[in-house]
Amino acid sequence: MQKIKGSCLCGAVSFESVNAFDKLFLCSCEQCRQITGSAFASNLFVGIEGFAWLSGAEGIVSYQMPGRDISKSFCRVCGSGVPWASGDGSQMIVPAGSLSEPAIVAERLRIFTSEQPSWASNLEHVPSHEKFPEPS
Repeated sequence: MQKIKGSCLCGAVSFESVNAFDKLFLCSCEQCRQITGSAFASNLFVGIEGFAWLSGAEGIVSYQMPGRDISKSFCRVCGSGVPWASGDGSQMIVPAGSLSEPAIVAERLRIFTSEQPSWASNLEHVPSHEKFPEPS
C-alpha cells in the first residue's frame, strides 16, 4: 500500500503513514479552534498499524485536556502540530497540514458547525490571492 510522509515545520519530528485515511474531520468546536488558533482543526484518522514515527518522537510534547478526549501533540522545537494516538490507542490522529503530499481520504466531515464563528462562514465568497495581495 502507498505510504505518505509528514513532519513538523522544522523537520525534527517526521513520520509515515499508509495513504488511506478513514476520515477527515474539519472540527469547529471551541476547543479545536483554541488548540489550533484557527477556524477549525483538520485531522485525519488512520489505524495505528499503518503509522510509524521516522524521527524525533522523543521531542514531542503532548497536552491532554482534563475530562475530555481532546489532545494536542506538538514538536518541542517549532511548536507544529504532530500526530497523536486516539484515547483507545487504535488510531492515529494526523493533522492534515503536517503531510507532505495530498492524502487519500475515504470520508470527509465537517463537525460542530454550530460552533463555527461567523467570520469563518461563506469563505468561498472571500477574494482569493496566490500570495500576499498588493498593498492598498
